[in-house]
Amino acid sequence: MIKRFLLFLLITIGVLVGIIAFKTLTFKSKQPEVEVINPIEVGQKAVVNFQTAIKLKTISYDDTSKIDTTQFTANLKFMETAYPNVNKFLQKEVVNKYSLLYTWQGKNPKLKPIILMGHMDVVPVEEESKQYWKADPFGGEIKQDTIWGRGCVDDKITVITIMEAVERLTAEGFQPEQTIYLAFGHDEEISGKQGAAEIASLLKSRGVKAEFVMDEGGLIIDGILPGKPIALIGTAEKGYLTIDLDVNSPGGHSSAPGKETAIDIISSTIEKIRNNPFKGTFTTPTLELTEYLGPEMSPFLKVIFANRWLTKPLIQREYEKTDRGYAQFHTTIAPTILKSGFKDNVIPSVATAAINFRILPGETPETVIEQVRKVVNDARVKITPREVSKANPSKISSTTAKGFIAIAKTNRQLHPDMPVSPFLLIALTDSRHYADITENIYRYAPSKLIGYHDINERIAVTDYKSAIAFYYQLIKNLN
Repeated sequence: MIKRFLLFLLITIGVLVGIIAFKTLTFKSKQPEVEVINPIEVGQKAVVNFQTAIKLKTISYDDTSKIDTTQFTANLKFMETAYPNVNKFLQKEVVNKYSLLYTWQGKNPKLKPIILMGHMDVVPVEEESKQYWKADPFGGEIKQDTIWGRGCVDDKITVITIMEAVERLTAEGFQPEQTIYLAFGHDEEISGKQGAAEIASLLKSRGVKAEFVMDEGGLIIDGILPGKPIALIGTAEKGYLTIDLDVNSPGGHSSAPGKETAIDIISSTIEKIRNNPFKGTFTTPTLELTEYLGPEMSPFLKVIFANRWLTKPLIQREYEKTDRGYAQFHTTIAPTILKSGFKDNVIPSVATAAINFRILPGETPETVIEQVRKVVNDARVKITPREVSKANPSKISSTTAKGFIAIAKTNRQLHPDMPVSPFLLIALTDSRHYADITENIYRYAPSKLIGYHDINERIAVTDYKSAIAFYYQLIKNLN
């Protein structure tokens, strides 16, 4: 009996080892095979143009009365004077006063058009944070071969590098086979409803069905593969929801507090919600990330990633050790605003909080709201979803479609040692407004970027020039 059991055990182990070995040996690289090319030379004028764009204070505020529209008007004038060929050979439309839509007519009207997009507005710089900046946030200064300022990362980098590439191509007499739209919104940082949404609606009314849309989102990043950067192309983005919590409870003098104050109730409610996280799972983009990066890893890790049928829980657990890794597998819960009280010896009768959720594909704002209500289960707490900021997770774009292949191929041509990979973008972009006019949206800024919405936002001059070379070659590859 023992011999039979041992024999069975040995056979089982042998089969298991055989499956693991087979999976590992057949776990081949998914990186495109391309001929390496030299990037175009980019002159100093392109750098000066970017510096000028950074100096324009196209700041979006939630309180729209604070917006300096003269800066947005000046931005339109800059886009006209800095790029004469774009304005000569492409049809320009100003949408909703400050957004731009350029139409680059293609030779073949039977081909689906392509939309390259970005946004021209930036977030404010807190007055208190200016002392920590190493350069004027709106100075466009160059220090240590690096350009500093709001928009270097989010998202004037995309707008200007696209414009520089198209300006050069038009100067060379290039005309694309398919029509290319350049779509630049002016209010992405406050929802994009006046900019990108209006452009998308305009294109939809004209019957436009795009081959693909390319927006900001993914980037070139270090630290995932030893010794080499990787290019992350977002094939989907998470949904968005903010819920307001309101508590009304008896107040009074602080010398005689009740058993639970409004602050106690709101605090315990937040704790309940945070202590009941959403279930973690692999989405398609995260699975595809393991398929693209696994073959590029060390032999040991390659075995782990090749056998996800066995190791998925281990991979997920390792990723979840970092905040960004955790966000790839879960709908996240972030308390962002908490208000109560006005005097130190008065118990407040009102407490409010806002909680922001970034929603994993497969879930919806409605399923999030349902879970929150079940977890809170307290009649003293009013739960109100903000309808204006509700967004479903995006559709998942194909890694076998023309757009993804072109982006990956271009990146490998210019950076042959840099693997590319799909991934799930955990933030929100203007591209969601284009979901009705294309099946495939890709989110990728071809640069190493530092300082999203942070102090000392900046980009190396070499990375800026490299992004121009990327868009130049991408457009050529598509044709």
